[in-house]
Amino acid sequence: MEKNKNLEAFIHLYELIIYYSENRDMPVNQDFDFFSEIEKYCEVLNINHKELEKEFGLKKYL
Repeated sequence: MEKNKNLEAFIHLYELIIYYSENRDMPVNQDFDFFSEIEKYCEVLNINHKELEKEFGLKKYL
């Protein structure tokens, strides 16, 4: 059975949040833009990505 678009977006968003919690201090591939991925899946789910980032404490570390 094929997953619906919202469920698939939620799963990816959940995995990104877990990824952040486990790897936030680690270097990442230059081609990977974590925050654009968050924004993409929030858009599918009609969630304000800035509010989500604030709620989960997602911050860019340079």
